[in-house]
Amino acid sequence: MSLFVADGLVKRFGGLLATDHVSLTVEAGEIHALIGPNGAGKSTLVNLISGLLPADAGRVLLDGTDLSTLAPHQRARAGLGRCFQITSVFRNDSVRDNLLLAVQAQAGSSFRCLRRRDSERALMARALELAERVGLTAVLERPAGTLPHGVQKQLDVALALASRPRLLLLDEPMAGMGPEDSLQMLGLIERLRGDTAILLIEHDMDAVFQLADRISVLVYGRVLTSGDAAHVKAHPEVQAVYLGTEAA
Repeated sequence: MSLFVADGLVKRFGGLLATDHVSLTVEAGEIHALIGPNGAGKSTLVNLISGLLPADAGRVLLDGTDLSTLAPHQRARAGLGRCFQITSVFRNDSVRDNLLLAVQAQAGSSFRCLRRRDSERALMARALELAERVGLTAVLERPAGTLPHGVQKQLDVALALASRPRLLLLDEPMAGMGPEDSLQMLGLIERLRGDTAILLIEHDMDAVFQLADRISVLVYGRVLTSGDAAHVKAHPEVQAVYLGTEAA
């Protein structure tokens, strides 16, 4: 069975059918990209998966467990992580403190059996591990709000990784970045492949084609086609409605 399954997700806003029985899967260790033109329903779908919106029909399963009735924080505890388009860092706190807060929030009972000093050491070790994983060791003492946009995005990824997600939703991680920052983020996502499966929503088609093992194309709330980069590039309807234009 696939690590993640979205099965027949439906969402209506009044008379608008935003997602029309959308189904997709993500395998363990896979980067699955979701693309589509403006208004295709990508943001709605990601919100349905993460629990920010209730589905009118359909199911969301992670590693065989049905998450459909769970709140967003419960889905996070079950192994579903998410990075939003707008970063969720604490701007006035240092990078180190941001990471410590995320680790503490996610640790829960993990360190309850340890003495306080040992617990603090374990938390700090995990925070430093995350900083190293995303390339932030040189800016640990910097207030997060003073970091360049691309570096704040790296921190946001680290905060999402604090919960050790089995599936990470990356919602336009390269939005607003210049070429250098985009290259840094591309490298980071590639390195995360061995840590967690990824569902990637991204405008940068060069990045999508470079990173994704599989690509699903969403048009008018439906999956038009799904396959590898060669399949998607060659699909005549994809060429007509999407490739060569900017996505949302």
